[in-house]
Amino acid sequence: MTHWPPSSPAEWVPAATSCPKFHCIVLTLTRQFTTYSSPRNASTSKQPHVAKTSGSDETEQKIHRAQVNSLLFGADRLLNAQNSDALKTYFMDKLSEAKFYNTYRSTAFMRSIRFCLERHTFGVAIALYDEMLHEGFIAVYSLCIRMTALKIVEHSTKLRETVDPLKEIFADRAYDISAFMDLAFVLIRAIKLSDCPDLVGELASINMRANRLDAAQNWLQVFEQICSTEGTQPDPTPYSDIINTLNDIDPENSEAIQAVLLRMKSAGVPPDIAMFNTLIRVNLAQQRHKEAFALYHVLIQKGCGKLIPNDVTFKMFFRAAQLTRKQRVRRYRRPDNAVAPRGLFREMLESHLQQTEGQALGRSTVLSVSAFHIALRTFMALEDYAAAFIVIRALHTFGFQPNLQTYLIVIINLLYRMKRELAQVRKKDEYRLADFLVHLRPDEDPDLDIILDRIRNHQPVVERTGTSSVGVETIAHLLSLGDDHLPPPRRLPLHKPVYADNVRRSLRSGMITGADPVRSDMPVFFSPTPLACMLQKALLGELSKKALHRGPDWDWKGAAGPILRETKEEMVPADFIEGSKETEETYGEEGGIIAVRGVENEEAKAERERWKGD
Repeated sequence: MTHWPPSSPAEWVPAATSCPKFHCIVLTLTRQFTTYSSPRNASTSKQPHVAKTSGSDETEQKIHRAQVNSLLFGADRLLNAQNSDALKTYFMDKLSEAKFYNTYRSTAFMRSIRFCLERHTFGVAIALYDEMLHEGFIAVYSLCIRMTALKIVEHSTKLRETVDPLKEIFADRAYDISAFMDLAFVLIRAIKLSDCPDLVGELASINMRANRLDAAQNWLQVFEQICSTEGTQPDPTPYSDIINTLNDIDPENSEAIQAVLLRMKSAGVPPDIAMFNTLIRVNLAQQRHKEAFALYHVLIQKGCGKLIPNDVTFKMFFRAAQLTRKQRVRRYRRPDNAVAPRGLFREMLESHLQQTEGQALGRSTVLSVSAFHIALRTFMALEDYAAAFIVIRALHTFGFQPNLQTYLIVIINLLYRMKRELAQVRKKDEYRLADFLVHLRPDEDPDLDIILDRIRNHQPVVERTGTSSVGVETIAHLLSLGDDHLPPPRRLPLHKPVYADNVRRSLRSGMITGADPVRSDMPVFFSPTPLACMLQKALLGELSKKALHRGPDWDWKGAAGPILRETKEEMVPADFIEGSKETEETYGEEGGIIAVRGVENEEAKAERERWKGD
C-alpha cells in the first residue's frame, strides 16, 4: 500500500510552475475540510448487517473472495511493470460477468476501486466506479461520496467552481481524513510545494488532529527535502502550524514543541513573527507569562524588518494584562518582566511608526481597529479612564474612526461598574463613580458641592423607570454626557474623506440596545468627541473622590489637564508628540476642543466661541 505524501522527494512530481491563485483555492478547500470534518472522530460507513449463512454459502463466498484476491495480486504485479493505462484495460477485461456473475460482483468492484485509490491511480478508480454505477450497483456511502469528490476535481477545468460542491461533501462526516489525503494528491499535482508552506502546515495539522503523526512528519520531511533540493530556505510557516496544533491537542507536551524548534534550528530556518506569536500564545495558554514577556522583549530589542511585532502580538499581551491585573490571584500573578498596558500601547505606536517610517497615517501590520479596541477594552477594565481617553484621541490621529463597537466598549464597561456599585446600599461617606455620573447634568460645569447635595438628598438626574439599577435611561444619560455643546464633526478634519458621509455626530441609545440597528450594508462611523467627553467626565468622577480627602483648596478639575498630558507623554512616542503639529492643531495642547469646562486652554475657548458664533 502506498502512503501519502511520498517519503522522499524522488517520488514527488513537482509542478513546472506554481499558480498563486490555484494555491489559494487549494488552501481554501483544505481549511474547509478542517472546518466541516471531525478528524478525531471521523466516522466511517457502518458495516452492513451480515445474516448467518449456511456452510455451502460460506464456501462459495471464500471462492469468490479468493478470485478477487487473485485479481488484485495480478493488478499489483502489472502496475509495477507497466503504467496505469494498462491497469485500466486489465480490470475492465478481468471484471467480466462470466467470472463475477453473482452478488459478489459489487464487492469486486469496490475492492478494485479501493485498490486503485490506495495506489493513487485515480483515473482507473473513477472508470471502475462509473462502470459499477452503469451496471446498477451502489457503493457503500463512504466510498460513494469519496468518489463523487474525486470526480468533481478530476473533471473540472476551473478549480474555483469546485469549492462549493466540495464544501457540501466535506460537511458529511463520512468524508474522512484518508479520503481527503487522496483528494489532496489530485489537487496538489499542479502546485510547487516549496512555494506553499501554509498548505503544508494545514495538511500536517489535519493529520496530527487525526492522530496520523507519521503522515504529518512525512509532509514536513518532504517539504524540507524539496527545499533542500531546490537550494531554498524552508519557510517557518509549517513549523508554526505544527506547534499551534500541538498546543491544541496536547498542551502539556512541551518536549514535542522543543523538538520542533530544534528541527527548525537544524534545518537553518530562522523564526518569523508568526513563529514568535505562536510561541507567545503557547506560553500564555500555559500561564507562563514570564517566558511570554521574555519573547516579547526579544522582539522589541531586535525589531527590524520582518521581526516587528504585529497587531496579533499586542492583542495577546493586552488580553494577558486584563488577566494579570489582579495580583492576589496567584495563577495570574504579574511577572517581573511584564510591560504595563500603557507601555504596550506606546510600543505598539512605535512599532507602527517604525514600519511606516514615521507616517502616522501609513498602513502597517501593527495597527488595526481590533488592536485599538482590545487596548481600549483593557484600559476600561482597569478603570484607567485617562489612558482610554488617549486611545480615543489616537484613533483619529492614526487614520481610524470610532464605530458602534468602540462606543459599546466604553458604555458597557461604565454600565457594568455602575450596576455593580448601585446594586449595593451606599454606606455613609462612601464615594462611588456611579453616584457622580447619575447626579451630573450634561450641560453643567461639575460642582462637587452641588453633586454631593444631590447625592445626600437622593436627587439623581437619571429617572429610573424599571427595577434595575441601570437601564435604557442610564444609557441615554451616558450618551448625553458626551453631548457637551461642542463643535460638530466638521470641525474635526477627517483623514479619510471617503468616510465623511458616514460619520455621525453621535449615536442614539437604541443603537446600543439594538432597538435601532445600525445599517450593515455600509461602514458607519461616529465622532470621537462624545466618547472623549464621557471619558473625561469619568476621570473627573475619579478625581472628585480624591478631592473629598484633599480638602477644598485642591483644584480637582484643574488636575485633569496635567493628568491627561502626562498620560499622553507616557503612551505616545516623544518624537511623534514633538513633530505632530497636526495633532496639536486638532486637539490643542491639553484637551483641545474636548477639554472640560474650567480647564480649557485659550485655543479651546476660542474654538468654542467660534462655534457658538456660527
